[in-house]
Amino acid sequence: MLKLNSLNKKWLIIRTIILLLVLIALYNFRNNIGYIKNMDNTFRNNTERVDHNLDRYKDTEQQSLLRFLFKSKNGPKTDIPMIKPDFSKINDFAIYWLGHSNAIIEIDNKRIIIDPVFANAGPLPMIVRRYNKPVINRNELPKIDYVLITHNHYDHLEKKTVKKLKDSIFIVPKNLSYTLEKWGVNKNNIVELDRDEEFKKDNLSIIASKAVHFSGRWLTDSNKTSWNSYIIQDKNKKIFWGGDTGYSKHFKEIGDKYGPFDIVALEIDAWNVRWADIHMFPHEVIKATKDLKGNYLLPIHWAVYDLALHPWKESINMVVDLAKNDNVKLLTPKIGEKLDNDNLSNEKWWNNFL
Repeated sequence: MLKLNSLNKKWLIIRTIILLLVLIALYNFRNNIGYIKNMDNTFRNNTERVDHNLDRYKDTEQQSLLRFLFKSKNGPKTDIPMIKPDFSKINDFAIYWLGHSNAIIEIDNKRIIIDPVFANAGPLPMIVRRYNKPVINRNELPKIDYVLITHNHYDHLEKKTVKKLKDSIFIVPKNLSYTLEKWGVNKNNIVELDRDEEFKKDNLSIIASKAVHFSGRWLTDSNKTSWNSYIIQDKNKKIFWGGDTGYSKHFKEIGDKYGPFDIVALEIDAWNVRWADIHMFPHEVIKATKDLKGNYLLPIHWAVYDLALHPWKESINMVVDLAKNDNVKLLTPKIGEKLDNDNLSNEKWWNNFL
């Protein structure tokens, strides 16, 4: 019988504990089907199920969850190109995509940061690691007026960054105030928005809209906070920020009520046939863009983490091909690159990297 020395026993115990934590953190990664508040003060989606037409997609969930503990084999083999943003002056309008779902929008002479995460996307440092270091770190952030959070998951809400930005105004889904206050944000700096509720300041308007997803960092807070998409606008620009969501008729409802949009930012890289109702597939991203009456599509939720167990370029390449076939205009900036009226980048920069 194989005997384990004390060091090997220690590592076996550590890895077992880590795997347990991964399983707990991923407990909610199952099909949910916007949103009803239950008797126990949790939220659930109330969207009708749709036929996702998934024959073209393979099931990848047979891969072991242990892979979340190691450097992803699906990630880029070298550092991907990034452009360090210059925040020395604020622009009338600009978007800096910082990778995954993290971005800074300059609009109406204000800076909004969305879902700011600069480290890994799990409860422990070695879980769901980044492909590369962030283009800037949280200590290099400019003055931020508003922090916009779509939902409470590790890849969208980070405790250290919340503490760094605690003096900004946080605009968040219902029931998230309790967590932010525990992390040091004054309750007077928190605005909770339910669906179709609006935050307005001068010419800036932020409206919470529907998403089909879930929330939670642990078993004890499963769906205790809600999840939003947002409409961000001033007198010149109107942007839809989708957060994490499955495809449903809510996109057409939002497009009919609030569209058209200059830019729609939609997730492209978390699809898997096992969780079809809570993340979109590439063909659904194109359909959602049209439902929303979007002029340009900005793909987000990619190029930083391997969350859906497929090669890092697969989704963006599929979206590019589908967009071309459906005459959907794309914005594909490098991480950190400035998008504005003079730069509507659609370069396929990832093609030069393995």
